[in-house]
Amino acid sequence: MLNAEVLYKEGLVFENEGKLEEAYSKYELAAALNSADSMVAIARLYISGKFRPVTTSNFAELLLSGGPIFPWSIQNEEKPDYESGVKWLEKAAALDHAGACVTLGNMLAHGLGCREDNDKALYCFEKAVSLGETSAQKYINLLKPDSKTLTDNEYEKYLSDFESAVNTDDELAYKLFSVLINGTDKQLARLGYALISAQNAGREGFDIFKFVFQPSGIPFLPVAAKRGAWQTFVRIDLNGFKDKYPLIAVSSDILDPDQPQYLLESLHKGKIVGKAKYTSPDFGWLKREKEAVVIRLGTENSLSEQELEKVKNDFYLISDEYEPENVAFFVETGEKEYSFEIAGIADNKVDVLWRYTIGGSDRVDHYFEPKLTELTIYE
Repeated sequence: MLNAEVLYKEGLVFENEGKLEEAYSKYELAAALNSADSMVAIARLYISGKFRPVTTSNFAELLLSGGPIFPWSIQNEEKPDYESGVKWLEKAAALDHAGACVTLGNMLAHGLGCREDNDKALYCFEKAVSLGETSAQKYINLLKPDSKTLTDNEYEKYLSDFESAVNTDDELAYKLFSVLINGTDKQLARLGYALISAQNAGREGFDIFKFVFQPSGIPFLPVAAKRGAWQTFVRIDLNGFKDKYPLIAVSSDILDPDQPQYLLESLHKGKIVGKAKYTSPDFGWLKREKEAVVIRLGTENSLSEQELEKVKNDFYLISDEYEPENVAFFVETGEKEYSFEIAGIADNKVDVLWRYTIGGSDRVDHYFEPKLTELTIYE
């Protein structure tokens, strides 16, 4: 007579030996006998990508983007089979497996292998807590924001404490974040700045925290962009910066800091005021040592109605992308293959906020904290 516990343990032995087909067979037999642990083990194999990975291509995504498709843009890669993993987690969660509830909740919250559904994710996390898995409470905090109202100064203190807690106190970080995501638009823009700069610097632990979006679908990020035909509209949320007139550094492998007009056009509420050198991870054709143009944001230097109308039409902009008083923007126009990076500068510190490359690799090899080495302001 088959014994579910024995089959499960035999499966673990096979898995540890790297014999995944044999392990799967044992887990499958045990799962047929309602072994929730075996169901979770099968899900783990699929989600990890160790067992029967799915080969995917980004060709359909490139087609839908509407732009030109270059051979170097087409990628084929093997990915985990999240959909199969979710199906097995659902079976285990139905048998009150607390760990399955937590993992399934995170899959639902991030839309991995299923449609994103925060309500179902919350149900899974709350069920996990009721089954004794108290660690799931931190995920509940993400989905049920604290309604506490903070002044801007209080918010900055919470934000600073959150950044410190991410790598030192996991539970505290989630509690603080549940307050931060209930902030005003101005405060959420500050949160977006903290999240994106930390992620771009490769600081561990920040990836789990989601960016908040406006009702219009625009993310509360310091920099967002919309690509056109050989041009990019770069939207900058001034609320994301501490200073009223913040500085940003713009670098590209085809940008000459002494003649920036070649790449930068249509500056709205922005003014070129200097040059900077800083170090950040190399990617595409941009090396570690960056030579950048410095732009002061929030100035009175605005486009005329006719110039603004042209930008709106070129990029099919909605009003939220260009109308608010707290929005600055510019248009970059470059050759078909180049790399581009934007960084914020404040208090002799530089934060990488946004980067992209056209025709080259987006892979960043060495994460480290960016460092400002030289700043020259003309004004």
